Amino acid sequence: MKPSVAWNVILLGVALVLGACSPSGPQVGSQTNWLRACDSTDECGGLECICGVCTLPCAELACGELPDSACVASTETGAIAVCGGSAPPSGLCLPRCDEESCPAGTSCLAGVCAPTGTPSARVTLDLSARHQTLVGLGASLAYSDDVIADHAQREALYDLVFRDGGFDALRFRNRYETDDDDLSATAEIIEAATERLGRRPFLFMSSATPPAALKANASRVCEGGDAACTLSTVDDGGFDYAGFANYWRSAFEAYAALGIVPDYFSIQNHPNLVYAEEHRGEACRFLPEEGTASVTIDGEPTDVDYPGYREALEAVTSSIADLEEVPRAAVAETTGLVTVGEYVPPLDPTTFQAIAFHMYGVDTTTPNVEALENVRALSEELGIPAFQTEIQAEGFETAVLAHHAFASAGGSLYLQNDLVTTSLDAPPLSLVLLRDEGVQPQDPFHALAHYAKGTDPGWVRIDAEGDSSQLLSSAWLAPEEDALTVILINVGSDELRVEVALPEDVRAAYPQTQVTRTGFDGLERQVSLGELPANGVVHLPTRAIVTLQLTAP
Repeated sequence: MKPSVAWNVILLGVALVLGACSPSGPQVGSQTNWLRACDSTDECGGLECICGVCTLPCAELACGELPDSACVASTETGAIAVCGGSAPPSGLCLPRCDEESCPAGTSCLAGVCAPTGTPSARVTLDLSARHQTLVGLGASLAYSDDVIADHAQREALYDLVFRDGGFDALRFRNRYETDDDDLSATAEIIEAATERLGRRPFLFMSSATPPAALKANASRVCEGGDAACTLSTVDDGGFDYAGFANYWRSAFEAYAALGIVPDYFSIQNHPNLVYAEEHRGEACRFLPEEGTASVTIDGEPTDVDYPGYREALEAVTSSIADLEEVPRAAVAETTGLVTVGEYVPPLDPTTFQAIAFHMYGVDTTTPNVEALENVRALSEELGIPAFQTEIQAEGFETAVLAHHAFASAGGSLYLQNDLVTTSLDAPPLSLVLLRDEGVQPQDPFHALAHYAKGTDPGWVRIDAEGDSSQLLSSAWLAPEEDALTVILINVGSDELRVEVALPEDVRAAYPQTQVTRTGFDGLERQVSLGELPANGVVHLPTRAIVTLQLTAP
């Protein structure tokens, strides 16, 4: 063979290989009948069953024997998506796609065609069954106001949380008359949030303790077993409710001077808290109503008089009634769900406008749904919203807790305890890791962003009923009914293929769809998977959360 002829043959061979592996994607009607779902390699007719798909592993440009396929690297979003959020051991031969180019029985998943699979669970929506109205999602500034406001990466933090993450609620502590009572840092953070959101965030003000002058132990900090960790008394022996009320009025006036008026406030965080021996922190104990409680002093049980939360709340709300802008009171921020039923019923219902609860002690594997539903029943009975205002949990657990706060307790607000941490050694419980070199969203950020980015204040929760015990489902409808968001969580040990059963009129009303997934055991964090397939089936790996956003034209 002449050299020129040989060279032309080589070029032709290369062209055929490159053409077979072209990333331009398959065309409708192309020969991709090899692309199907599988449980074992025996089902694949000479191919391999990898991540539930009949295909072949590949290195670069090695997919010529599979029509219309390309070698999708194991690090690419598409290969990871096909494998349920984990990287395959090698590249995979798969057709590349846009939303319209996949053959029947498959759909475009993060840029590659993949079998949609057979549904193993089903969710049914009822847009007429409407529940609570959303107030927002966010986190507490805790003790980090100054750290955030002075940090070199503060602008990046504000962009990440409020612009990109969609978080629109902040909880901050009452710093008035403390050793760190420069309120300007809090004002700066709120201003930055307002600028990025285009509206002011929802503001919730709480208090770890009154000033030392109003404490029986003359200190903001309480040691474990300190019976005097409570409100001080006046000359006649009664508790200083008037001083406590004047303190709160002065605090509101000081914050208002900086343009800060909270939407809601709580007079005392964890009023039932008693620190164990060898522990210490800011606290102030109140009983539901003024009375006596048995405490251990020097190893002996002793009856001690304590102030009442009811009496303190009545004093505060009375003292602020004539302010120009009066914040609303939320009660009672106790340490767990059960104590909500101890503190709220004795209160005068005219003195508060929301129930604030915390989910400490809730087991995300077997949650106490009855206790959560009791909170919802109480808020419905009183005709006021319920707010989940403090909790610490890692990513997947945060997703599960948020679901139950909304769907079981009927909550309208969800706040993670910490907006930021600056420690690399701290457990990933905050929304963001804040470092000099940059900001990094942690897993709780991703969990809550699945709710925050697909909703806004004013959205209403609707019924979303699943038929699998390992599936948690909820849905939210926009006020103008021009958008709908569905959130799915797999709490089981098996992956799910979930059919989101949308009536024809609903699917027609919301033709624009977007599926986003986070798999906490894998690599995916808020990864866009593309549009909802025609059959309405989404792949939900174990310990994963998926958001489906549907919008009108």
